[in-house]
Amino acid sequence: MKKYLIIGLTILLGTNLVVLGGVAYNRMGTPTAQLTLTERELSLPYTRGEYQENSGISLSINWRIPSKEGADYLPYNARTIDISKEELSTLGFDLDNNEDNYWRESKELYWVFEFDGDLHKAEIAKAEAHYQKAVAAFNEQADDTTKRRKKESKASLAREKNSNSRLFFIKASADYDSLAREYAKQSNILIVAGLAKPYYNSSDKSYHLRLQHLSVRNIMIPLEYTDILSTLARPDGRDANPPRYSVTVSWGNRLEPRVVDLVELKG
Repeated sequence: MKKYLIIGLTILLGTNLVVLGGVAYNRMGTPTAQLTLTERELSLPYTRGEYQENSGISLSINWRIPSKEGADYLPYNARTIDISKEELSTLGFDLDNNEDNYWRESKELYWVFEFDGDLHKAEIAKAEAHYQKAVAAFNEQADDTTKRRKKESKASLAREKNSNSRLFFIKASADYDSLAREYAKQSNILIVAGLAKPYYNSSDKSYHLRLQHLSVRNIMIPLEYTDILSTLARPDGRDANPPRYSVTVSWGNRLEPRVVDLVELKG
């Protein structure tokens, strides 16, 4: 019995050392990225019950894909990108059997995001154009339909300016170093790992890449900052209120996030 107890304790100790070693390695050296995000990009849990215990609060990373060129304004698009067969092969996917979508495995890739940059400015411009189009339609023919569309597009524009996420997906790659070199001079770039899966559309013989989820989807808030968040409820998705907190996040050598600071934002 004593023998098994010693073995169990040894395994537990070894596991803890591996975990702590990984945390230490992630924090070593210069961060791969450091951004000050807000409630727009880091969302509260859906229910308070998820953070009433003394385990801290976990915020989910809220990111987007830009609207397609020439397409109508859509604040949150499907997380699927158009891609060629050659590009998918470069990413490391085996596409010998095009039709076998169900069994094709997901693959962890490096994803590049732009924070609060040109992509977000472009979305604001599209939302503004969408609103102006609705206003023109209402002025030309005022009825319940055009009135509703004008109201909805105005609300969409307000959300784009005040509450929608400003973290936009740019591209994916199997090579982290090439991405790091390409975006080395841009301070608003984040490179992290995420799971993706290829998809083949037999009807038009096109290839697509589904961006399934980030490898690390949530950021744990240390207990020292939880008082700021503990009384807040997750806002309604239709609200256009400005964010109530900002979080400075650092990503280390393992591309894992850790909170550096959290500040309450006064309206």
